[in-house]
Amino acid sequence: MIKINEQSFEALPGVQYKYDYEKIATKIAKGEWKPIDNYRALILDDLFFIVRFVLKVPIANQKFVVDACREVEEGPKDYTLDVWAREHFKSTIITIAETIQYILKNPDHAVGIFSYVRPVSKKFLGSIMDVFQNEKMLKVCFPDVVYEDCEKQTQWSKDDGLILRRKTTRKEPTLSAWGLVEGMPTGLHFERRVYDDISTEDIAESPDMMEKVKTKFDSSQNIGTDGGTHRVIGTYYHHNDPLTYIRGKKKLGSDEPQYVYRFKPATDDGTSNGVPVFLSQKRLDDLKGTRTFNCQQLLDPSPLEDMKLNPDLFLPIERRMIPKDVYRFMLVDQAGDLDSAKIKTRMDSWAVGVVAVEPFSDDLGQSRVFLEDVWINPASESEAIDQIVRMYLKAGMIMKLGVEKVGAVTTHIHVANALRAHGRYVSWDTGGNGVLLRPAGRNKRKMIEAALSWPMNNGKIFYSTSCPTNYIERLKMEMRNFPVWHDDGINMLAYLYDVLKDYWFGMAEEMAEEQKKKRYAPTQPVRGWMSI
Repeated sequence: MIKINEQSFEALPGVQYKYDYEKIATKIAKGEWKPIDNYRALILDDLFFIVRFVLKVPIANQKFVVDACREVEEGPKDYTLDVWAREHFKSTIITIAETIQYILKNPDHAVGIFSYVRPVSKKFLGSIMDVFQNEKMLKVCFPDVVYEDCEKQTQWSKDDGLILRRKTTRKEPTLSAWGLVEGMPTGLHFERRVYDDISTEDIAESPDMMEKVKTKFDSSQNIGTDGGTHRVIGTYYHHNDPLTYIRGKKKLGSDEPQYVYRFKPATDDGTSNGVPVFLSQKRLDDLKGTRTFNCQQLLDPSPLEDMKLNPDLFLPIERRMIPKDVYRFMLVDQAGDLDSAKIKTRMDSWAVGVVAVEPFSDDLGQSRVFLEDVWINPASESEAIDQIVRMYLKAGMIMKLGVEKVGAVTTHIHVANALRAHGRYVSWDTGGNGVLLRPAGRNKRKMIEAALSWPMNNGKIFYSTSCPTNYIERLKMEMRNFPVWHDDGINMLAYLYDVLKDYWFGMAEEMAEEQKKKRYAPTQPVRGWMSI
């Protein structure tokens, strides 16, 4: 047992410390080394020394923390993504200890801490403020950087940032805290940026907010400096959250990941039955009973196999590979608010699609369907009708036009009138080529899942690669986040099965025999009502 900076410390067997602290303490006690010079050297070179003896965290003396400190300080300094389990020292080591070390090494530089909103990043800033203001070791070892009384001698504010001793005059504080979606700086540039808590449980409940954080993260790259560095730190909360987005980034013109990825779940094998890497077994067992255990400890918030509509099963196909003898249907899902004055403030969109259906079913009575054209946008009713007409005229022969009918809305009549002006006629009478699509009191989530999950899971739903990419990505986003996000596009696709269950294909026997000769022909022809 030894004392360093008046703190008791005992080296653990089997742990590879960077320095022999017992030997250092002994030499200092004998007067062979100057404590100030040696402590200064240790602070500038050893993250574990900062965590244990400057931040004064006794529980840090464990193999996991020692190894993590070594991995961070010996690894790359830029483009790193650290996804570690909660309570596993990622913020303590990287956001707090390494930031303190960086400032002491580079007092003329500017460091920015970024979270999804500014109040969160200010908490990290506050922890660092306390250390610089109250830790005597830093004041004694670094009088060239740290003021004797920071609060009285310099700018010292969570709102305006901290300014330590430096030789340059610049508008950026030495250290400041910012938010990506709330409180982003303008006109400032930082040599070091730390992104911590840009993904949280709050934003995981809002796909819109997750997308906004991703956009703001990309935008924030413009407030760095040439030769500067940045780190990203966090815990997964959603399979499509900002950390997943960052992990998927590739180097320009390459399939090589842009970020060095360090993944540290709470157990040695990443499973609930694995051995804890840092927490006690009792603590881990207590956490297993919580609903957030998978995402916060195992870092597996939403396994793909549990997704109701997996967008990976929404299959691309080249337009030339879509069968020729198909029946085409057009479907319209109306926006939730048709008042053009309110469109700009709403996220509900119109969804219009042209879908080709192969008039053959497999042994289970399922036909392949192909999305040939799609449009998903917020729009006024007149704008949407113009788009519907353009798509209808472009598609060729449409067997049935389905338009959602909700309440007293008369959109279907306006659509028919607009098409009549182009020489196309739609009848909404029974047996006509127009179909009114009605929710009919059904739960929308159950309707969508019942209609789409089986055909998607069995490779029956395709999209043409000629469809606009942005609308296909919108559809995939709806599938990925179903049922917690917008569902305009997938609701439109689900309505197809309402149309098909009442549609008579009336195929001739010879047509079926002819199609059997083609490689995409199914095992049985449909002669009557199509089975879905």
